[in-house]
Amino acid sequence: MLYTRRGDVPSPGYPSHQPSDLGMPPLHSFDCKGMNTNFQIRIHHPDVSFARKVAGNCFVQLETLEAQLSRYRHDSDVTRINQLQAGQSLLVSDITWRCLQRSLEATALTQGLFDVTLGAQTRHPSEEPTCPLSTGRLALSPDRPEIICEEDGREIDFGGIGKGFALDEMATTLLDLGVESALLSCGASTHLAIGSHPWQMELTGDHQQRDIALLGQSLSASGTGAQGEHVIHPDTGLPPPYAYRRAWIVADTAALADALSTACLIMDDEMLPHFATSIQDRSIAIHVESIDSDEIRQIC
Repeated sequence: MLYTRRGDVPSPGYPSHQPSDLGMPPLHSFDCKGMNTNFQIRIHHPDVSFARKVAGNCFVQLETLEAQLSRYRHDSDVTRINQLQAGQSLLVSDITWRCLQRSLEATALTQGLFDVTLGAQTRHPSEEPTCPLSTGRLALSPDRPEIICEEDGREIDFGGIGKGFALDEMATTLLDLGVESALLSCGASTHLAIGSHPWQMELTGDHQQRDIALLGQSLSASGTGAQGEHVIHPDTGLPPPYAYRRAWIVADTAALADALSTACLIMDDEMLPHFATSIQDRSIAIHVESIDSDEIRQIC
């Protein structure tokens, strides 16, 4: 588990998008490889040189983000965290600290269903019949960017939130540089719209599709179509009996949408409505495609 210390007490679907460009400045599109996928930034702006420059700044930022958040780089913060032994601690970069904080918020919101400390389980090949249950405990310092290993057994894997977090970070850069309308995308799964321009999105299931509009919001999808049963339940270390083929989340931030789409995919028909009720005071929408139905349903 991961928590913030308080004193000594532990406290798939794949959407496509088409902008409605009537009356908007020209649309410019830029792509970059990162985090083992393709990132795309679409910017409405009259000056293509300006658009290219700010997109380039974001792609440089993406490399910095990946350098700290990847578990596959020997010198990343995540690798160093995963090498900690009981009693050791590590001061991390502001990037990693912010991502840890966003992860902790998603863990609290989902009552532990979303858990970035299951890296020791998710790194095992899918052909293995079982994965070891994680023991151990990591803690965040309450007053500085420090993570403490209190008990061996936990490893960080930002795979369920890192790409959305990267979109949030790049969106902040675009806004700081004066961009008023843009759509940032990570592969086909996670999208973030900034500005007052609505971006039309298509939720595509096996037999049905639904159109929605993003207005200063994020959309993330998780499903079993491309990666199979890849999301494990933190209580068992194994994929659960899936009730849904796909889950789509619309939220204020891409990190939250990314994390919640992962968590909602492993909820069942009883748990998901209760979860929807628990977040009804937040600007979050949930759409799902059930295993036993061709319909795309909006839960909240």
